[in-house]
Amino acid sequence: METEREHDDTDPGPLVNEKLGEASDPPHPQPEAAEVESARLLANQSRETLEGHGLQWDEILRLADEFIALDRGTELETFVEWASTEGGRDRGTG
Repeated sequence: METEREHDDTDPGPLVNEKLGEASDPPHPQPEAAEVESARLLANQSRETLEGHGLQWDEILRLADEFIALDRGTELETFVEWASTEGGRDRGTG
């Protein structure tokens, strides 16, 4: 069982270097196979809120993948805050 972590900021987590290897697509980091479900849950749970902020569904999916792949945690509130920022939006729309 994965433990949720609280983040005071949106810096990548401690496993980011292990997850960004040679096969990683730098503009759009992808979660490992075991993490895909976590990314989809974040995307689904945040969809209404983030669409209200002007994001499209494909952007939300990319951002959720990146958030999980960069080991930023699994907390919904932290993801929504991060994805709603201009930095998160820029990464999602690339």
